[in-house]
Amino acid sequence: MELGRALGLTAEQIDLLDGDRWEGSPLFSGKEKAAIRWADEVTNLRAKRNDFAFEEMKKHFTTRQIVELTFVCGMWNLSGRVAEALRLVVEPPGGRIAFQEKDMR
Repeated sequence: MELGRALGLTAEQIDLLDGDRWEGSPLFSGKEKAAIRWADEVTNLRAKRNDFAFEEMKKHFTTRQIVELTFVCGMWNLSGRVAEALRLVVEPPGGRIAFQEKDMR
């Protein structure tokens, strides 16, 4: 939640991201919905088969931006999978990673 808040999301928007309730919400723009959908598809290994998600991305983002978002999603997923496999404690029990504002620019 801290990262979302630091990036300008409201508590309600963050809550909507749990599941698929964000899709029907007027609290996200078409561009934001395209990015959320794409991140979900990449994370769940469905992006290759989802023409709609890719077309929505092309409406709102340049090719370079699509590649960058895809790469960020992939790297975030990679780090999570490596940490899980190696049983690394990335976040303290009951806590969250404390992102610094300078890291979010």
